[in-house]
Amino acid sequence: MEKYLIVAIVLVACILLVIYTQIDHSKSSKKLSLKEKIQQEFPQYKVIERNENIVICKPIAGSRIDEELALIRIDPNQNKNLRTVGKMLIATYSKQPSLREIRKDVADYV
Repeated sequence: MEKYLIVAIVLVACILLVIYTQIDHSKSSKKLSLKEKIQQEFPQYKVIERNENIVICKPIAGSRIDEELALIRIDPNQNKNLRTVGKMLIATYSKQPSLREIRKDVADYV
């Protein structure tokens, strides 16, 4: 009888260990919006949301208007599209992009 009790305790401990390791501990990052994630990724720039688009701006000293470096747009009806207008990048994605993809796409502009 003692053998079964020991086996049961070890089995329960193993199940609890598996459950604990499978729980996602980064719940705080999941609750962040895309704008907040981008702001954390590029802390030296100002990130604003305008007309459902996210704009990465560089503050200009002595000016009320910031220099827009990249505009990120999510449109499910379009494929991924990167185009340049002046000095600014307009990046259109069909779904929410990962931070790695955004970092790679805007690296030349930011």
